[in-house]
Amino acid sequence: MQDNAPAHRARITNQFLYENNIPVLHPWAPYSPDLNPIEHLWDLLDRRVRMRQPQPQTLLQLERVLHEEWDNIPQQAVQRLIGSMRRRCQAVILSRGHHPRY
Repeated sequence: MQDNAPAHRARITNQFLYENNIPVLHPWAPYSPDLNPIEHLWDLLDRRVRMRQPQPQTLLQLERVLHEEWDNIPQQAVQRLIGSMRRRCQAVILSRGHHPRY
């Protein structure tokens, strides 16, 4: 799954994928919401870290907090995200790649 970022469309990237027999979903709708589940987990992690008080003040503190919050993401949240993917994909297909309302 690629999101049409320039690095993902680069000739060297495509060559690597081809030479290593890695299938890619094509075409990727340019106006579709991000359907990569990890992006939604990064967002959840970001929100959890921003809610921390006090906020991390150093890179070492930030690293520790990121690890703590990642480990504390409820497995149920991950399962809900995975469970929503069929509905999300169907919504994008029905909207022909435009931003649907979930």
